[in-house]
Amino acid sequence: MLHNIIYMNMVGNGRGVGITEMLHGQVEVLIVALFAVITQLGDVWFLFLLGSILYVAGDAIPRWGIDRRRGLFVLGLVITYIALIGLLKNIFVLPRPPGAGEPPVVQWLPSVLEVLFNDTTTAAGPGFPSGHALGSTMTWGGLALVLDRGTYRTRISVAGAVVVLVSVSRLVLGVHYFVDVLVGVVLGVVVLGLLYWLTDHGTDPGRILLVAVVTGIMGIFVGITFDSVAAIGGAVGGWLVWRGVADATPAHPTNSRAVVAGCVVLGIMGGISGTVYALEPPHLLTFLATAVIFGGAIGAPMLGERVA
Repeated sequence: MLHNIIYMNMVGNGRGVGITEMLHGQVEVLIVALFAVITQLGDVWFLFLLGSILYVAGDAIPRWGIDRRRGLFVLGLVITYIALIGLLKNIFVLPRPPGAGEPPVVQWLPSVLEVLFNDTTTAAGPGFPSGHALGSTMTWGGLALVLDRGTYRTRISVAGAVVVLVSVSRLVLGVHYFVDVLVGVVLGVVVLGLLYWLTDHGTDPGRILLVAVVTGIMGIFVGITFDSVAAIGGAVGGWLVWRGVADATPAHPTNSRAVVAGCVVLGIMGGISGTVYALEPPHLLTFLATAVIFGGAIGAPMLGERVA
């Protein structure tokens, strides 16, 4: 037991390289609050919302719009990331920095915002690699690759800036070591490149959904937890629904009513998702619920078109 504690402390200190210790605890509370907002750009809920809207609204979005299949590529990156990060963290099971679960004390913060602030400035569970760094690299990098607005250099620069800000936010908040975010970014670049090639530059999103299913299955074999079951459920639900609606889903929205109706479906799925993650029901119910949630998101454009 003592040997394990010493080992984990050595691993943690080595991963920090002194940077986490230098940033966390040395900044003002207002800066911490700012980075608590910035870190949301790499949070699962935001990335899933971003990918879902790009997929449902397609090129109806001014300046940022893309055809739905490329939008689904971005959403598929999020689904794959969810399955992949659960797999990796359960394999390495390395600790977070000391105090990662303790929110900073803010005297002036209204009580109504205290719970939200505490949730965004803390983290629990294994810390290697950084999910925020991995997810933001894959998602924002993927968006930069499939967008056809602006120059390639500009899009990559903006995506890179977001990834850097999200990665730094994890260090400032004290929930990750430097090596955690570095490996998350590097791995994100590698995985994104492979998936972009596999999907023929993002035009065949069904393949990335299949990758998510395979990754989710691997996660189940590593360890059956709420997160691993939710990951495989969402991946399977999304892949099965896409197989059924791919030909019936137009690459471009027919009108604004179809977009609005599709977004309503997304809102319903989002409400169900929040309930599931708050309650963490038994594994079988978690699998079925997440399959419905992700499947509903994939089927939202077709449902929107039919309602409109």
